[in-house]
Amino acid sequence: MNDGKITVLITGASGMIGSETVNGLLNAGFTVYGVDFRDGTVVSDGYSHYKVDLSDRKALLDIIENNRIDRIIHLAALAHTVNGKKYSWDDYYHLNVECARNVFETAGDRPVLQISTVDVFGFYDGKNTVNGDTEVHPVSLYAKSKAMAEEECKKLKHYGIFRFSPVYTEEIKRDIQKRYYLKYPNIAYQIGKGTEYEILSIRNAVAAMVDWCKTEPKNDIRIIKDTDRMFTPDYIKAEKAEGRARIVIRLPRWLVNCGYAAIKGILGKNEKTYLLSKAVHPLRSE
Repeated sequence: MNDGKITVLITGASGMIGSETVNGLLNAGFTVYGVDFRDGTVVSDGYSHYKVDLSDRKALLDIIENNRIDRIIHLAALAHTVNGKKYSWDDYYHLNVECARNVFETAGDRPVLQISTVDVFGFYDGKNTVNGDTEVHPVSLYAKSKAMAEEECKKLKHYGIFRFSPVYTEEIKRDIQKRYYLKYPNIAYQIGKGTEYEILSIRNAVAAMVDWCKTEPKNDIRIIKDTDRMFTPDYIKAEKAEGRARIVIRLPRWLVNCGYAAIKGILGKNEKTYLLSKAVHPLRSE
């Protein structure tokens, strides 16, 4: 299917994942158009960038129709706090749901790949593995908005939904460092003999999206992760070798489990206890 003439539109093209995806598609022979509220970060003869707000439906429609877009990868999203700023539900709903709906509705019959998150599963009991068909119970505002965007995406004639595990690059590891740092870069922690987490390298994330553009959409939901899990002692050892993680707090697993059960019993299921649950019952997917 990839004959070098397929044209792909990427939203959020100037972000960490977006810019890497643009390069991955260009290397695979696609013509790529990017949309972002920021300036473009990729310079290439095969790439064109539009500085556009995704709430502008007319601008989106013009870009899609005038450039004969074949496929759309929707990466743009409001994920986490930036520089300590907290976002409201209205903020998450606007960008992650309303703007996503704009992208989907202007796509017409073109296949769309919606990039979502494994956070939509919410609390995990540590028993059965999850998959694309597992019922979701999102907890955080971010996860709730992404779950709603998934439902909007399912209304399309041709779609794919990728639920990403925490993504990292060799230079940017903030999403996985939460699993072994109390305070970066000096204070790390380890539970018991160590914990294994499902994570996703940017290389594998891009490869999955490029492959999706090469094949017919299956209208399915997939969990995207690395083959190997992250084992926290290995990462702490590597951090110490670089002069970081000078202090490592070692917590007995039984103590963490008991503390989690007590806190959840008092506070119930909420965003704070959800963060603790990830350490006690790391997600396991098929």
